[in-house]
Amino acid sequence: MPVTPTRRLLGLCSSLVMMAGCAVMGPDYRRPPEVVPVAGWQAALPQGDTMPNPADWWARCEDPALSALLEATLARHPGLEGAKGAIDAARAALTGQQATDKPQVTLGGMANRSGNHPNPAVLSMSTAGMTVDAGWELDLFGRVKRATEGARAKVAAREAELQGLRVALAAEVATLYADLRGCERMVTSMEEEIASRIKSVEATRAAIRAGLTAASEGDLAEAGLGDARSQAIAQQGLCDSTVKGLVALSGLQEPEVRQRLQPGRGRLPRMAPFVVNMVPAQLLGQRPDLASAEAELMAANAGIGEAEANRWPRFSLLGSVGSSSSAMGSVTLRNQPWSFGPALQLPVFDAGVRAANVRAAEAKRRIALANYRQAVTNAVREVESALVNLASTRERSTDTRKAAAGFAAFFAASQEHWHKGGISLLTLEDARRKSIGAERAVIDLERREAQQWINLYKALGGGWTPGEER
Repeated sequence: MPVTPTRRLLGLCSSLVMMAGCAVMGPDYRRPPEVVPVAGWQAALPQGDTMPNPADWWARCEDPALSALLEATLARHPGLEGAKGAIDAARAALTGQQATDKPQVTLGGMANRSGNHPNPAVLSMSTAGMTVDAGWELDLFGRVKRATEGARAKVAAREAELQGLRVALAAEVATLYADLRGCERMVTSMEEEIASRIKSVEATRAAIRAGLTAASEGDLAEAGLGDARSQAIAQQGLCDSTVKGLVALSGLQEPEVRQRLQPGRGRLPRMAPFVVNMVPAQLLGQRPDLASAEAELMAANAGIGEAEANRWPRFSLLGSVGSSSSAMGSVTLRNQPWSFGPALQLPVFDAGVRAANVRAAEAKRRIALANYRQAVTNAVREVESALVNLASTRERSTDTRKAAAGFAAFFAASQEHWHKGGISLLTLEDARRKSIGAERAVIDLERREAQQWINLYKALGGGWTPGEER
């Protein structure tokens, strides 16, 4: 039997299939073992806290206004819609990529009528036909598999980014909320100081009129009052600016936000402590940003295999079947053409384009690995910093509250002494302002402690776990 070109092509294709087998180009992904920089936390962990993790932290804060603002933000923020759109786009790309590994079928049809007007000697002709074309590329060297791996990793990256954005938004809302409540308490404290300084100014004026003190003492009292009023105005402006931030995040109208905030005015949320029961290595699976960075590394790793597979032959099976008819006058011709056979693409010469694509894919993987390592380093640093700041704030708590209690007791004693005529009103108001100043330190400390718990919540990934959608 003579060896025809078709037989030669079939023989070559069979040899390629036998040589390739189940070959998949490029390296399989493995998490780099040297990514985690430390084995354990170097900062002190919170002690005596019973909440196992911060996954449902906000519900435990028992603050209706905070919960309402968080729910509105996570339902309305435009950034979340953008992130969801990115997920849909990545999923569509994955679906399209997965389809390339399956047979593709195309149905076509045509109909026309032709003639030569006004020459009656040429008869008009009608033609109609339909064809079905099919093709299937056999993934001999894993090009489609690697491309699908990369597309799937892109979906995982986008999904993790969405959850990371949710955690970041929740932390931002809680931070602004705690700042606002602390700011409101500061305004109340400053109003008390203003009332005290007004009494001091009046007492000083009376003393000046009686010739008991110099006029400069009145100037000093007036200056203190003016400074207190200026600080109160600035503090109120800060509160109003913080409300604007909550309005922008939640997407609610400002009157509604202020109405929701009114019942708990000046009351800091009760931040429920939680236990840090993970080590740095476990952080890799509990921070959405790290999951996203690793997914990008997976996609880059798959890109190497895809680029390498493009340097090898591509083998497809093609087939076509059709039916057509042509009518000219009383004569009708019918045809049913068909074809089936392999098709082979051999990369022969491309001036180094495919080799350059492999080098580019390898470079992208190095970039993704560097970004992943940097993300892990930053995550560990954020947790360590949050732990240090939280411990420092809690250690200051005893002394700060002790000082405030001491100044409050001194003021109470001064009041009693003043009622008995033992001290002047000026001395009493000076004691009052010392007590007010000490109480402000407590307010600031409580706000800072709430902030550090929020920072730790965010640094630990907000209790998120891979595959979870909230």
